[in-house]
Amino acid sequence: MNANETLPATMLAVGRRRYGGPDAIAVVERPVPAPGAGEVLVRVATSSGNAADAFLLRGEPRLIRLSSGLARPSSPVLGRDVAGTVAAVGEGVEGVAPGDRVHGETDGAWSEFAVLPASVVARVPRGIDLVQAAALPLPGVTALQALRLGVSGRRDAAGEASASGGASDVPEVSAGSEASAGPDASAAPDPFDALAGRRVLVTGASGNVGLLAVSIAAAYGADVTAAASRDRLDLVRAAGAAGVVERTHPAADWGRGYDLVVDLTAQRPVADLVARLAPRGSLVMSTGAGGRTLGPLPRLASTALRDLGTRRHLRVLAAKADGDDLRALDRLVRSGRVVPVIDGVVPMADAADAVRRFEAGASRGRIVLDATRLG
Repeated sequence: MNANETLPATMLAVGRRRYGGPDAIAVVERPVPAPGAGEVLVRVATSSGNAADAFLLRGEPRLIRLSSGLARPSSPVLGRDVAGTVAAVGEGVEGVAPGDRVHGETDGAWSEFAVLPASVVARVPRGIDLVQAAALPLPGVTALQALRLGVSGRRDAAGEASASGGASDVPEVSAGSEASAGPDASAAPDPFDALAGRRVLVTGASGNVGLLAVSIAAAYGADVTAAASRDRLDLVRAAGAAGVVERTHPAADWGRGYDLVVDLTAQRPVADLVARLAPRGSLVMSTGAGGRTLGPLPRLASTALRDLGTRRHLRVLAAKADGDDLRALDRLVRSGRVVPVIDGVVPMADAADAVRRFEAGASRGRIVLDATRLG
């Protein structure tokens, strides 16, 4: 195994000392973190922006301040997606070594160095550059887990049919298993193959998670309808959507009879989305949008309660970083079946402008931040 790098004592990072908008962002100097047992220190090459970064920047919904700091941020450095090279590994880490190209998800990604749990790290395969690698971890794993949860809902329905004499065509779903590893896996059948021929609706389809959800579902043969704003319908078609809905048009036909609805916006009533499901269809909700205090919590809670009174399957996704899922996604990207959409690459020092562009809805795909341009 290669030896750990000789590291500087300090690094540059993008952070804030107060809650607020992009004007609160500044380049700051911080100590270089040290990896503990089971952790990996990465010299960051690229990162990217997510809705979660904007929420944390503003401290909204205010409920998140219970964990992020009530009066001021407890962790000043922003960012979640990391791509770069391993600088050092902690005790007990296997499978990666200093010098390896890796990516993953962690707090404090907008910096020259970031520490990640080894369990969320994936080596970046040949054929994927570090710009693409930075575009994948948080939104890609969230999209993959949302689709898996939807497939699991259909498996529940199939199991009920099987118990009454019907046949189930949906395989067992095991998170993080080789069965979930994508088209190159050689072991058990790929559970996402159950998406083939299914009708899937994705709301918020032109967002970071939405574009990858559309692309992954289409890669597995789903008939995907994507809801997006008018100026982004071309974007979701290019991602693989067979049908599109202009989400703000009052006369838009959203369709019915979907096997799976992935709701990423919280802009339509839950009852409306449920009504668009097939009799045993699944609704998966994954969004941070909502009121300024409680955010999506009331909507997610009502969805969980509504699930108790319907034969449809209403699920709330609590996405989590996962190295196995990221490796599965890498295989899809390397094979060309999924292509991350990149809006552009900007210096990490200009992260405030990137957040402004993202919040204004002006980006078309991922905004990637170049950590080599922080000074």
